[in-house]
Amino acid sequence: MSDKLNAFGKGKTTSLFQSKTAVAYTRVSTKEQADNNQSLTTQANQILMYAQKTGIEIVKSFGGTYESAKTDERIEFKEMMDYVKKNKIGLILVYSFDRFSRSGANAVYITDQLKSNNVQVVSVTQPVDASTSAGELQQNIQFIFAQYDNQQRREKCMAGIRQMLTNGDWPTKPPLGYDSVKINGKRQIIINDKGLLLARGLRKKLKTDISFKELSYWFKSRGFEVTNKQLSIIARNVFYCGYMSHTALNGEVVVGNHQGIITQKEFLALNDLLNARFTDRKKVNKTNIPEVPLKGHLKCAKCEANLTAYLVRAKKLWYYKCNTHGCKQNISATKVHQDWVSTLTDLQLEPRFIIPITKNFLLTLDMEKENHHKDQQTITAQVKEYKDQIKTVETNYALGKISEEIYTRVLSEIQQNLRPLQEEMAKGVFQLSNLEKLVVNAVENLSNLLVMWNKQDLLGKKIMIKSLYPKGIFVDVKNMLYRTQNKNVFIEYIQDITGDYGQTKKRNSEPKFNYSALVARSRIELPTSGL
Repeated sequence: MSDKLNAFGKGKTTSLFQSKTAVAYTRVSTKEQADNNQSLTTQANQILMYAQKTGIEIVKSFGGTYESAKTDERIEFKEMMDYVKKNKIGLILVYSFDRFSRSGANAVYITDQLKSNNVQVVSVTQPVDASTSAGELQQNIQFIFAQYDNQQRREKCMAGIRQMLTNGDWPTKPPLGYDSVKINGKRQIIINDKGLLLARGLRKKLKTDISFKELSYWFKSRGFEVTNKQLSIIARNVFYCGYMSHTALNGEVVVGNHQGIITQKEFLALNDLLNARFTDRKKVNKTNIPEVPLKGHLKCAKCEANLTAYLVRAKKLWYYKCNTHGCKQNISATKVHQDWVSTLTDLQLEPRFIIPITKNFLLTLDMEKENHHKDQQTITAQVKEYKDQIKTVETNYALGKISEEIYTRVLSEIQQNLRPLQEEMAKGVFQLSNLEKLVVNAVENLSNLLVMWNKQDLLGKKIMIKSLYPKGIFVDVKNMLYRTQNKNVFIEYIQDITGDYGQTKKRNSEPKFNYSALVARSRIELPTSGL
């Protein structure tokens, strides 16, 4: 029979491979294997030898790096698949089927799709004729077994990780703010300088409720770059209060051997604050109503619940209301806003006070700077003394003069005494020049409170209220009185100097915001936002 007639034959050819063009794919699972070229050269050589033996042309090679095979969303793997489809390649040569994929059923699906496009996956060390039903079954079993083997390895690995966590040891690189060091051959996780600064920042967040964005700027001004998103994750990570949470623990939280940068009590209080803010954020569309800017800051004096707001459409009038069952106090928003404007007017600083108050405050800051410098010198000397003690203890241990038990106990005691001093030192240098500018701006703003209020948008007004009355305003509807648990300490300080300059006017006007009864005196601080 003429060979030319063979061109008219039907059905698949009996040849093992219908195509003689192929791509090669090699990979290892870890970066260390890739860096050391472990098995990559072996894989490539075996594939090349197989191709030469069977007369297959390798047109391009892929992989040659580390990619986990538990998922098929791999960069080199996807590039290879795209190349095969676009260039009508008939064969994919791999060292073994587990080098191609360990995704089990998904690997079977991929090879089936490739087969429908006349592309065959060939393992050079596991010869299987996938063109037959028996060969295809054997190939699929290899893929399923590769996935099973992967899962077995993972379970063994996770068991080891779970045991480490149960013992209080963190199995991987510690999070930001911690270093992993070896002391006497044993791995320990200790707080570094960034961790000490993070502790200050988280406590600042807990105390002042500043946003993570503001806190990020605060860190940046101290030479520490950390995003507000990172801060949000850090604030919710139990690692930072001395505990550990991990997927290997199946939802359990265990005590770690490391020290937290904040206490458990501080961590829980911080997250209560974050959860409350998240709840408020979910109501943002209902809260941000320009007609009622005090909403979210007014509280019921009777039950201490936040006042909501509603509109009487027939009268086109807004009202603040307490929704607590059995309370239901209502007050006209117009009336509240009039009292608020009067209060801002009363709080405004008279021009004659601007220069003397500015000088007085700067003098106070200068004294604070001098005291701070003296404190830093004392702390530095104490830190040096403790570090010298640590060197002495380490030397005595190295010379065999003291036992390991005594060494560990004494070293731990010294470090406990040293840590709060290091935290105090991490607060940095008192920068008077920056504070001078803040003082001048704040005093000037206090002389124009009402003008500032009228120029602000809704967000600006809310920030301004928060700056003046951090804990909110309690409304006594029955007696038409307003109470505050505290107010801006900057204003308190100025009123101490001026002799409560606004109180005379308040006695002769209708009841507004009563400061005296519940305002607690506190140390002098500058406001972080607004004023």
